[in-house]
Amino acid sequence: MRIVSLFGVFVIILCGLCRPVSAQINKDYSFSLCPQFGLVSGHVEEIVYPTTTKAPMLSLLLWDMKPVFYYGFLMDFSPVKPMEKWGFFSGLSLKFGIPGPSGRMEDKDWLSDENTELTCYSIHDNITKEIFLLDYSAGVSFPFFNILLVKTFINISYMLFRFNGENGHGFYPWRNPPEKIFNGKVISYRQEWFHAAPGVSLGFSYKEYFLVEISFMATPLVISAGLDEHKYKEDYEHKYEEKIVQYRDRMKGGVMLEPGFKFFVPVTRRMGVSWEISWRYINGTRGDSYERAANTGEPIGSGIDVLSANEAGSGLSILNTALLFKVRL
Repeated sequence: MRIVSLFGVFVIILCGLCRPVSAQINKDYSFSLCPQFGLVSGHVEEIVYPTTTKAPMLSLLLWDMKPVFYYGFLMDFSPVKPMEKWGFFSGLSLKFGIPGPSGRMEDKDWLSDENTELTCYSIHDNITKEIFLLDYSAGVSFPFFNILLVKTFINISYMLFRFNGENGHGFYPWRNPPEKIFNGKVISYRQEWFHAAPGVSLGFSYKEYFLVEISFMATPLVISAGLDEHKYKEDYEHKYEEKIVQYRDRMKGGVMLEPGFKFFVPVTRRMGVSWEISWRYINGTRGDSYERAANTGEPIGSGIDVLSANEAGSGLSILNTALLFKVRL
């Protein structure tokens, strides 16, 4: 809520300043404010890589977003008539996810030293607690023949996801009976991403009645962080003691790919409507994991870190669909 309040104050100040500022810049450029509404659908991945077991992964947790609706704003600075001559542009997009149920969380383990068969499996209700997406881009646009518009740009992105896994059931072959029923909160996960990516887009316009754009971004400059908190009940001579185990992951590398599509229609000289769709895919990040355990009544995260070097991984695959209403200030 603090982020939303600060952003609201910033928008009010921006709206008050844009007219005199734009007059000073000149009439070739303008500021625009675009309320946006949409949804993201897909999943994030939490991965543990093995050191001695046979399978390519020791553990894989899939956190669903099927789907999560969001609201937000896009602030844009760009040429008033981009099809007439080259110019600079920049944009800042903020998206705030609406908390709620968003599918399932699956937890899979491959613990065998002898084969690659799945050994443990559990499934839970996934509750999305928070999604925050920030993208800033800046670049240059070049028109050709008053029909084609080519853009080259740099995009900087920050993403935050928070989930709770609740209720559900699991299968553990060493237990008697092997099936376990879960009630209440079982696990929470927080995942953050930061990347910087070059991009290019190709647009087609017909007499400024509409603009169709396709875009593509790719980069290996990816940083990721994860915070996982598991609840366990351990049996000490038939006396069950609850324990919370915290895993803090720090990862980098891999690759980020994002193709996109946009269709914009001007309604009046100062207003327009845009429909956008994009797919963001990240894979191959890897790094260290730090484990801490705390018994019931102790502060979460107390104790001594246990380092697992180069065993942590993360991934992401989300489809974003948005409707934007552009207002030139």
